[in-house]
Amino acid sequence: MRPTLRRRFPGGRKAVVYAVLVHVALIALVVIGVRWQAKPVSPTAVIQAQAVNDAEMQKEVQRRKRELAERAAAEAKRQRDQQARERQAAEAQRQKDQAKLAEQQRKADAKRKAAVAEQKRQDAQRQAEAQRKQVEAQRKKDAEARRQAAVQGLQDQLASEEKERADASAKAAQQARAQSELARYQALIKQRIENSWVIPVGWTKNMECLVHVRLIPTGEVIEATVVRSSGNAAFDRSAENAVYKASPLPIPEDKALFEHFRDFNFDFIPQERS
Repeated sequence: MRPTLRRRFPGGRKAVVYAVLVHVALIALVVIGVRWQAKPVSPTAVIQAQAVNDAEMQKEVQRRKRELAERAAAEAKRQRDQQARERQAAEAQRQKDQAKLAEQQRKADAKRKAAVAEQKRQDAQRQAEAQRKQVEAQRKKDAEARRQAAVQGLQDQLASEEKERADASAKAAQQARAQSELARYQALIKQRIENSWVIPVGWTKNMECLVHVRLIPTGEVIEATVVRSSGNAAFDRSAENAVYKASPLPIPEDKALFEHFRDFNFDFIPQERS
């Protein structure tokens, strides 16, 4: 903004009027002196002339006063108008400067907001890209984990099936061996008991009974009881006595196979001896 210029008369309007009067008086004295020197007059004429001159002077003074007042008023109006124009120009310039400053501020704000928006957009884009990469990496990781799990599951299944086949084969072989051992020991037990049997009075061929036998791991008989009688008490007692007399019975060393002889039923069907 340009500073407002203000012009004022030194001493105000009264000083201007006094200056005008002094100049008028000096001019009047000069005129009177010239006339006094140019033409001698009588005292009456002088008095009359002086009165006329005074009246004219008063008129001149009044005219000059009016003229000066008008000039002063015109000057004052010109100055007021000038000051008003200067104030208007200054105000217009101030408003223009403010508008320019506001426009600069608006552009700066817009630029700053655009920069912030761009930064946010870039940040959001980077974040979205990072999330996409993270999701993609997790997807690949999950897919690889599923693939490995499937492979491991297939391997485990194959291994389990192979183990089952091996176990089944081993179990079948073991069962076969066990059955063979059981049959062998059953034959040995049958032979031992029949060798220990004393033929009772009244025995006839085809007599048979079912004896329930209980053993301990050493093969000792702790119980021998006929659970299905032959119908001949003497034959039944001879069967029980034969079992006790054959104790300890031959049993397998394998504890698993022994469980088959811990508690079993024995069909006692002796053959005729020669």
